[in-house]
Amino acid sequence: MTRSTLKRLLLQVAFVLSWSSGYIGAKLGTQGSGAFNLLFWRFLLVSVCLGLFLNVRLLRISWAQVRHYAVIGFLSQFLYLSCLYVAIQNGLPPGIAAIIAALQPLMTAALSTGSATERSGGWQWIGLMISFGGVSIVIAGQHGSDAGSVGWVMYVLPLAAALGLTLATLYERRTVQKTDAGLVLPLFIQSLLTLIGFTGAVLYTDTLSIPHDPDVLISIVWLTVFSTFVAYLSLWMLLRVMTTTHVAALVYLEPPVTLVWAALMFGDVIHAPTYAGIAVVAAGLLLVRLKRPTVACST
Repeated sequence: MTRSTLKRLLLQVAFVLSWSSGYIGAKLGTQGSGAFNLLFWRFLLVSVCLGLFLNVRLLRISWAQVRHYAVIGFLSQFLYLSCLYVAIQNGLPPGIAAIIAALQPLMTAALSTGSATERSGGWQWIGLMISFGGVSIVIAGQHGSDAGSVGWVMYVLPLAAALGLTLATLYERRTVQKTDAGLVLPLFIQSLLTLIGFTGAVLYTDTLSIPHDPDVLISIVWLTVFSTFVAYLSLWMLLRVMTTTHVAALVYLEPPVTLVWAALMFGDVIHAPTYAGIAVVAAGLLLVRLKRPTVACST
C-alpha cells in the first residue's frame, strides 16, 4: 500500500467516524438543551477557535469569498444541521435520521451529470441502490418498533438536510475560485455566517440559555472538535482527491457506524437484521469503489 493510498484510506475513516459522531453528539446534547441553543454555542466556539487561529489572515478575506462560502455554509451547515437536530430533538432516533440522510449519495449521483469525470455509470447506480437497501435493513431491524409516535414532518427534515449537503457538495466542485483559500479559512467563513443564522434562530425561538448540564457541555466540545473540525475538513479534503459520487457513497457507512457507536455508548441493542444489513452495505460500497465512473468518449 502506497503512502498516498494509506492517507486516503485514513481520511475516509476519519470522514465516516466524524460525521457519525454528529448524530451521537446531537442525541447527547439535545436531551438537555434545545437544538438551536446547542448549535449556537457549538458554532460560537468553532468561530472563536478558528478566528484566533487565522488571526491577521482574516483581513485578506474578499467579498467574493464571503458570497461563495456563504452559499456552502447555508446548505451544508445551517440547513443540514437545523433539520437533523430538530428532528432528533423531537423524537426521531439518530439511526432513522441517518438512513434518511443517507439518501444523499443517490441525490448526488442523480445530479452529477454535467461532467464526464463525475458521471455515474450503471455499476455505480447498482452499488448505490444495494447500499441503500442494506442501510434500510439496518434501520428497519434496529428502530422500526420505536418510531411509531414520531410525526411525519420529522422524517422529511433529514431528507431536506441530505438535499442541502448534496447541493453544497456539487456547488463546491463546480464553482471555480481564482485563488486557493485552503481549508481553514473557508470553514471559518462558513461557520461565522452559520453562527449568525443560529443566533437569529435561537433569538426567534427564545431558546437561548447558558448550558450547565455536563452532557450538554461535553456535547458542545464533542461537536466542535469531531463533528465540525474533523468532519468538514475531511469532507473537503476528500473532494480534492475523489469524485463527488465516491465521497457521497461513504455516507452509507454512517448509519451502521452510528448504530454500533450508540450501542457501545448508550447501551442500545443491536438486532440480528443489523448484521445482515451491514454486510449488504459493504457489498454495495465495494461495487461502487471497484467500478470507475463512465467517461464519455470524444471524437
